[in-house]
Order: sequence, then C-alpha cells, then structure tokens
Amino acid sequence: MKVKSSRIFRPGNRFLVPYLAFLSAFAPISTDMYLPALPSMAENLGTSNELVSASISMFMLVFAFSMLAWGSLSDRYGRRPALFAGALIYIISSVGIAFCNSIMPLLSWRCVQAVGSGAATSLSMAIVKDIMKGDRMEKVISLMQATLIIAPLTAPVLGGWVLALVSWRGIFWCLALCGLFAMLGVFCLAETAPKSRTASIAATFARMGVVLGKKEFLKPLLLFSAMSMPFMSYLATSSFIFQDGFGVSAQAYSLFFAFNACSSLMGPLSHLYLLRHLPRNTVICAHLALMSAAGIMLLVLGGKGPCFFALLFAPICYCGSALRPPSTMLMMQSIKGDNGIVASLINCGALLFGSLSMFIASLAIWPNPILAVGCIAATVSGICLVFWLKIKKDY
Repeated sequence: MKVKSSRIFRPGNRFLVPYLAFLSAFAPISTDMYLPALPSMAENLGTSNELVSASISMFMLVFAFSMLAWGSLSDRYGRRPALFAGALIYIISSVGIAFCNSIMPLLSWRCVQAVGSGAATSLSMAIVKDIMKGDRMEKVISLMQATLIIAPLTAPVLGGWVLALVSWRGIFWCLALCGLFAMLGVFCLAETAPKSRTASIAATFARMGVVLGKKEFLKPLLLFSAMSMPFMSYLATSSFIFQDGFGVSAQAYSLFFAFNACSSLMGPLSHLYLLRHLPRNTVICAHLALMSAAGIMLLVLGGKGPCFFALLFAPICYCGSALRPPSTMLMMQSIKGDNGIVASLINCGALLFGSLSMFIASLAIWPNPILAVGCIAATVSGICLVFWLKIKKDY
C-alpha cells in the first residue's frame, strides 16, 4: 500500500504508535476524568447522584454500539474521514456538555460524545490491523492495552487537579481539547484503508454479518469477549466490598484499587516477555487456568479481609489483561480484510460482555458481592478454558 510521505503519522514513524495509543484511551479518558466532579455536578445541576451517574452507563452502552458503525463506515470511506467526523462530533458534544444547565441535555450530549469516542477507539485498532503484522502488531497491541490501564488511573487525578482550579465544566473543556488533538492528528495521518470502496453503505454494513458468520472469528470473539467479565464485575462491586463489607475508608479503598490496577498493568507488559519463551496457546491456557483457580480461592478466602481479597484478585487482574494482546492478535489474524469491522467487533464484544457481568454482579440474588465476583471469575474462566482446549488446535 502506498502512503503519502508528507504525512507525519505514517507506517514506520515513531509518532504513530503514541497517537494510536492516545486514540484507544478515549473511552476511559471520557468517563474517568470527571468522576471526582460527580457530586458537584449533581449539586450544580439540581439533580440526583443516580442521574448524574447514569451519564457513565449511558455513555458506555452507546459507545459500544457506535464502534460497530464506525468500523463499517471506515471500511468504505477510509480511516481518515471517519476519524475526522468522530473527532468533530466529540468536540461539539464536549462543548455542549460544558454549557449544560440541567441533567437531561447533559445526558443527551453524553450520548453524542460516546458516538464520537467510538470512532477513536475502533479506528485505532483498525489502523493497527491495516499496517502491521506478526510480532510488530502484537507489541503495539500490548502497548495500547497498557495505555488503556494507565488512563483510568491517571484520568481521575487529572480531573481532580482541574476541579481544584475551575468548576466541573472545565473538565469537559479539557475533553474538547483532547478531541481537537485527535482531529489535528488526522491531518498528519496517512490513509491506511484499502483503496477499493465501491460497495454501497447497506452492503458495507452487511459485511458485519458475513464476518460474524465465519466460525474461525466468531468462536474466539465470544470466548475472549467473555474474559472481560471478571474484572468488570469487580469494577461494579469493589467499592461496596471494601468500604461497606470490610469497612475501610475511601482513601484506603483507592490504595487497594491501585494495587489491583497495577496488577493489570503488568499483564500486557509481561506478555511481551512470555511470548519469547512460550507458545501462544500455552500462555492462553495457563492464564485461563490461573484465573479460574484464583476465582475459587476468592470464594474460599476472599471474605477474610481486604488484604486477602486484593491479593487473591490480583492474579485475575493480571491474567485478564495479559490475555488481551494474544487474543486480539489471534482474532485479527483469523480473518483477512474488513479491518474496521473486525476491530470494532473485538472492542464492542468485550464491552457488552463486561456490561453483562456488571449487571449480574449487581443483582440482589447474591448474599454478598465477594460471592458474585468469585463465582463469575471461577465459572467464566473455567468455561472459557474448556472451550479453548476444544478449539485451540484450529489456531
């Protein structure tokens, strides 16, 4: 594929990967940066904490499905036009939120912002699939996964600093600047999508069904999307486990959360080392088995105290994030072409399964949330391990 040498963000350029990593982190930046401002937003807008918190869940739902549309559209019109449109939508919606004086307009603009954010996340992975192969692709995916873990850790801190200087509206002005940076990057980005885009829009979206109809892609998509469930169930319940269940302070809870987040960060980084010494199939089997065993131990010992729970959940965090690079690589290599659709389905699948686990973990059927997290981790990991042992010979 020929690319214009005048573009700064082109294959082989050292600035391309940091730009793609930035794009991939749009969702956590958009949700976590304004978490410290939720109470002041509720007070300023004269609404309940529940409605303000709904701006997060609504964002994630719209974000997940918007990626499917952006992936298909970028396959037809190109990555650059789709990314430019997404960034523009993101900027306008962020400014719209900054001017909101009531909750309903804010919720509406947040949904629009989710649509724009979906373009950045899905197209960053599509561009990787367009121009990279083999070890290079896997290294870049690992770095992008590490960025996805670092962003939720740093975004609330940055949001707290902004909040100390200005009101909550200033946070959304900062998000608008993030969108502006993404847009400016489009002018430096070389087009990476295939040149042939003659199919109609209807035919382009129909390709999604064709891709999902290929078992060599659908099987690992379902399996590895389900592996987002243990950590997402933890996100939904961890504050209640530590603060209500163990009685720790909010400050102590943040330290336990940071410990588990650091365990997640080690996953994609150590994966690069493991691949040099072990076959990919062996690495996947070992991580699935360790997650299932850790889930069982969590059921047995997780209620003994906050340190026990954090230590036992650390392997689940580590293995879940370590599985992302090899599984993403495997899914990308399982199908040729349709790079935008493939990338969007991978991202959307993980979010949908993760949202399902958050819902399941929050149900009143559980005697305590530790039981919910432990059961989800042990059961899902165990089922995925059996399924992987059955299909791994095809990969």
